Amino acid sequence: MAINNTNLFSESYNSVETFLKTITDPKTRFKVNWIHASMPNVNGASFEGYPFMTLKMNTVEDSKSFDNTTQKTFLASIIVYSDQATDIEEVCDEISETFRTETNLTEFGSRSLEASPIDWTLDQRGKKILFRELRLEFKKRI
Repeated sequence: MAINNTNLFSESYNSVETFLKTITDPKTRFKVNWIHASMPNVNGASFEGYPFMTLKMNTVEDSKSFDNTTQKTFLASIIVYSDQATDIEEVCDEISETFRTETNLTEFGSRSLEASPIDWTLDQRGKKILFRELRLEFKKRI
C-alpha cells in the first residue's frame, strides 16, 4: 500500500517494519518475533531472547507547496539489543547494506542513515546488554 495522508503513520511504520523483516536473525531462530514497537519484557516467559530490535517512527511535515502537497520527513529509530557485540555488528551491517540497495524502501524519496556507537546497560537481573541505535531518515512529498 502506498503512503498517503490518510495512512501516514501506520503505513510508514509498516514499510520500515517490512524492510526489517528481510534482515537475517543471527541466532537462526524459527519464526521468532524479534522486531518490537517498544521494549519487550525481557524477564517474561514469552521473551524469545537476544538479539532483538525496537522500531519507533516519527513523522514531520516540513513545507507546503502550491499544489496542496507537503514534504514529509519520516524518522525511524531502530535500536538493536544483544548480549553479544558480534550479533549487533552483523545485524547493523546487514541493515546498512540492505538500506543502500535501490530495491528497498522505494516508496520514499531521499534517504539517509546514521548510527551511534555500541553502548551498554544492565537489565533487571544485572546482566550486561549491548545496544546500538540506527537512525533512518526518509523524505516524501505527499
